[in-house]
Amino acid sequence: MNADPVNLLNQLGAQWSPDMGAYLAGDIELADMRCALCGGKPCQCPPFGTSEYFALIDRVHGRKR
Repeated sequence: MNADPVNLLNQLGAQWSPDMGAYLAGDIELADMRCALCGGKPCQCPPFGTSEYFALIDRVHGRKR
């Protein structure tokens, strides 16, 4: 079975940078991509592992705990 990795990640709820298509098409450089979580360029996410970081993930994924 050869599953499409993009489809699989989408089914799992992956969030993509709004600039992913432009980056993959070669229209922008990696440094010009906005963060998939915070939307900032450069990324302005709280430090990984902090409660603020996990709250941001929950907000982006629409989860309420």
